[in-house]
Amino acid sequence: SVGQIPDIKCFINEEPETIRENIESSVGLGLPQVLPHETQWEKTVGLVLGGPTLKDTFQDVYEKRKSGMPVITVNGTYRYCMTRGLIPSAMIMLDSREFNNKFVTPISKDVKYFISSQCHPSVFERLKDCQVWIWHVAGDDNYDLLDKEYGKEYYPIMGGSTVALRALHLLRLLGFPKFEIYGFDSCIIGDHHAYEQKENDGEQEIDVLVAGKEFRCTAAHYHQAREFVEMIGKTGQHYDMIVHGEGLIAHIIKNPDSLKKKEEVN
Repeated sequence: SVGQIPDIKCFINEEPETIRENIESSVGLGLPQVLPHETQWEKTVGLVLGGPTLKDTFQDVYEKRKSGMPVITVNGTYRYCMTRGLIPSAMIMLDSREFNNKFVTPISKDVKYFISSQCHPSVFERLKDCQVWIWHVAGDDNYDLLDKEYGKEYYPIMGGSTVALRALHLLRLLGFPKFEIYGFDSCIIGDHHAYEQKENDGEQEIDVLVAGKEFRCTAAHYHQAREFVEMIGKTGQHYDMIVHGEGLIAHIIKNPDSLKKKEEVN
């Protein structure tokens, strides 16, 4: 059992009415839900996120996938891996906005798709002939829709405002306690992603410090990093992780109480 874990606040980037409509649509599709599994204490999974250090660490996760390690992708990392010969075990999506339907291509019958009930109906339409499981976000105001559809037989996934933070708890619910994480940077190293993602171009940038080391972040990066520190403090005893690369998160793990905006230090 994972045990009782405190909830963590989440923030949304779509209108609440649209999210509610998306949930109402998706829960009516009759898809299987993500359900709790017994912990596989010996099992390690790879989680591939889209930070810039993924370019430097991809070969490592590629080789481990060839050796049999399950690999989970999110959003744009799914296509990044697929186009480089790495067919992941699964793909996770959280975001409610319609343009995110592009993230599920190229579609594969060999991949399990874990799609949030908040996601746009066009995502589910594209995946209608695939292996799809639906999961629900803890902390929103639409439990009445879930009660109506499932009674009390559903398991909302806690975490922060990004798919990376939710993915850790989703995979833990599925019984995976050990993670090797790639591209989990939460900072700019040349670019904000390992691949082009125009939706994040032009975001406000700030400088932050972790144990005296300086990082350049978007406001979203900084917010995710703060949520990560909060999340680890509340749920970190339930899983182990190795964060590859030299991004902000890898340094926060070693110095969790030292994250500050540079302007707060000067």
